[in-house]
Amino acid sequence: MKLFRFLIPTLLLTVSSVLLAQDKAKPEINLDVLRDPEVVAMFRTLPVQESGRIKPLDTVARIMLLRFSGKQSIAVTDTGSIGGGFFSKLLGIPAPQPLTDPTTSKPALDAKGDSIKLSAIEWLTVCWFKPQLAKDLRVLVVDNSDTVIALGLAGKEKRDRYSFNEMVPAQNAILKQMKELGEIPAKDRSPEQRAMAKLGSDFGLLAMILSHMDFARAPFGDQEKTLPAELATDWQKSDGKLALFLPKLVAHLKTHPEAGAPMGNPWLGVLWFRTRMGAGMSDNPETLLSIFPPVDRNVEIWHGPGSIIQSALQGEEVTAEDYDNLSRYGELAVTTDGAAFKTKLSAVHNHFTNIAAARAKPVLEAETSTVRVESNHVTLEVSYHKSDYFYYALVYFIFGLLALALSWVAPVSGWGKWCVRICTLLMIIGEAYAVIGIVIRCIIMGRPPITTLYETILFITATAVLFGLLAEWVTRKGLALAVACIAGTAGMYLSNRFMSFEARDTMEQLQAVLITNFWLSTHVPCINLGYAAGMVACIFSLIYFIQRLFGIAKAGDAIARDVTRIAYGFVMAGLFLSLVGTVLGGIWANYAWGRFWGWDPKENGALMIVLMNLVILHARLGGYVKEAGFHCCCVVLGMITVFSWFGTNQLGVGLHSYGFTDGVWKWLYIFWSSMLVFLIFGVILSCIDRSARRNKARPPAIS
Repeated sequence: MKLFRFLIPTLLLTVSSVLLAQDKAKPEINLDVLRDPEVVAMFRTLPVQESGRIKPLDTVARIMLLRFSGKQSIAVTDTGSIGGGFFSKLLGIPAPQPLTDPTTSKPALDAKGDSIKLSAIEWLTVCWFKPQLAKDLRVLVVDNSDTVIALGLAGKEKRDRYSFNEMVPAQNAILKQMKELGEIPAKDRSPEQRAMAKLGSDFGLLAMILSHMDFARAPFGDQEKTLPAELATDWQKSDGKLALFLPKLVAHLKTHPEAGAPMGNPWLGVLWFRTRMGAGMSDNPETLLSIFPPVDRNVEIWHGPGSIIQSALQGEEVTAEDYDNLSRYGELAVTTDGAAFKTKLSAVHNHFTNIAAARAKPVLEAETSTVRVESNHVTLEVSYHKSDYFYYALVYFIFGLLALALSWVAPVSGWGKWCVRICTLLMIIGEAYAVIGIVIRCIIMGRPPITTLYETILFITATAVLFGLLAEWVTRKGLALAVACIAGTAGMYLSNRFMSFEARDTMEQLQAVLITNFWLSTHVPCINLGYAAGMVACIFSLIYFIQRLFGIAKAGDAIARDVTRIAYGFVMAGLFLSLVGTVLGGIWANYAWGRFWGWDPKENGALMIVLMNLVILHARLGGYVKEAGFHCCCVVLGMITVFSWFGTNQLGVGLHSYGFTDGVWKWLYIFWSSMLVFLIFGVILSCIDRSARRNKARPPAIS
């Protein structure tokens, strides 16, 4: 089944790209209309159903562009002469791309030399309504130019961007590569194979996006001339509107069953492929993009142009409501006048938005047992994306870290004290951004804050910063503030990189077994608080080793004792939180899966954290480890915590394997290797300290 889902969409997309290339350029809407603020706002807040969740079209556009290019916007210019200088190349910023309208062979922008930035939703609408222009936009990022060269194309820089048109000559080679890669599990692929698989999948998905409106723009392509005479007449009478023509086509297929084989029928084959491509906009048939909300609230599945047309061609029932929605939506693709386009778009937006809002309203108690009420926070989700809380949290954390570093120039002077105050203020503001972002995500999803690996990063980072700020408020030593800065900067940077790396919707619909808010709000936060405590203790130990390395602290002095005392407190907190969270998880597992413990990798990881905390506390209380040895144990605790947090998901086994990500093992090995360096240094320090204690305790020699 996985092989089928991997290959068939690629095959269909390749055929679709050929059909797209055969079309003559059609009249298209002006780019300025698509960039009109009112038009952008209407498309941005259009509710859609994707992956089982109601979300704004803006979210879909952001994730798609992020998947292709690693960014949520794209810079373009009408001449290509702006940007691309030394510093742009040094920072990896792509040069703006030339925008030439293929229908007129003139610059797409009004003024020469202008450079613009297309937002994700603007890029998506350009793909839908100006596909000839969108095919030349270089949005496909290839991390390794050898991948492109292997397809028989001319490579560019080591990491560069390519357009759809640049990839079309290699579509057969891509299909061949995808067939071969389909036999290899994702986790067993080499980096080069992963890059090839991503390029092939991205190329196919981009073909789907570009063909989304073909059902209205040119459903038969150049094969329109092969329509039977009676259908050609009906098609002319329908004024090119597929919604009006479709019932007649269905009736014709019923009376002429020989015409119903898409592969042996040119005009029907084109319609079939184009409809299938425009319906998908995903390489997974379970995540179709559906734009038409049903009026009947008992119907959970929304519809889209592709699903309606496919249902009709397969002889299934299509309601008058579906045909009406298809007609309303399709008229947007063939409207080239700006004012008329805005009017029709406003009508479509209001129609679908009102239906979606009605589906989200509570119903009478007597009806709640049969009618499903959908959550609808489209406007709030659009605001959430525009506010970009976690990006600004990262910015404040970085400046907070810089302010703290500046305070070290003269720690006891007025300068140093003011830098610490500024750092504290910046960290509080950054923490507020992080917490507000997490709370808004909870409101949108209607559940507690942690269900995905991405959300654990946000939660643990915000918690670690809070722990650091609270510890600083109690100790007033500046050490905990440093931990807060390091944890906040590293965690938020990781969250931003992880989102770009994954390139998928981070607010996922949960499986039925997980939709239990009581356990989500008890076990999951508790276990992640244990992760946060363990990582904070590890960071304190790293600071201890750095201070010893540069002579800032010495064994047993006041600074070393303060760091050790704080780390010890977080180890105790981590033991309590991890133990309680693990027990609660076992109870939930018994409730959901019928067993308390199953030696699942994630469960084993949680147990390892509990045991390591116990080892540290007993070794410290029993005197088996002293100061440096204690901090060595805390570093090991951090390594185990990261394994339980990320590593267990990469194993690909167990009921908790919910966050597998290609390429993560490399970064885990880098982290563990760096921790191993600190660990070796700590062992050396421990031996030196032990020797010093023995020499101090040895009685002086009698002369």
